[in-house]
Amino acid sequence: MPRKNKASNKGMNKRGFTRKKKSTSKINATKKLVDGIQFKSSLEAFTYRKLKEAKIQFEYEPESYTILEGFVYPEQTWESVGKRADLENKELKKVLPITYTPDFVAKDRSWYIECKGFANERFPYVWKMFKKKMAAENIIPALFVPKNQKQVLFCIEQIKKTFNC
Repeated sequence: MPRKNKASNKGMNKRGFTRKKKSTSKINATKKLVDGIQFKSSLEAFTYRKLKEAKIQFEYEPESYTILEGFVYPEQTWESVGKRADLENKELKKVLPITYTPDFVAKDRSWYIECKGFANERFPYVWKMFKKKMAAENIIPALFVPKNQKQVLFCIEQIKKTFNC
């Protein structure tokens, strides 16, 4: 009986189905240029066009918020650096601040839109810290996090109804 060529079955399981590739945490958004503005994703570009069509006053990424201040850890901290196997002492090195920049903000700061097609593992933590910072500073805008075009259209309708835009 002839042997099967293993190379021809590469990526297949016992039943002949191909295996699903493991997902990676890297998000591959397609950058779009609209009206001279470089958007980080096609969902952001879509949101921009729809906000303009609705004649809603807004700004794109007008400011960043520091949601955790940078600091210096006062003791030794041994950490892996890059892909190297050994540890490096990062004693007295500054830990950088955590910042967040919302995508679209009303001119009067009454609402914010953060377009998130596929959120990375960092986003839920940053988003919670941002909401806590806003509440602590008694800045309470309406917050929207659409993940697709249908949700963007819903957000715009809510903004038009609620804020008489």
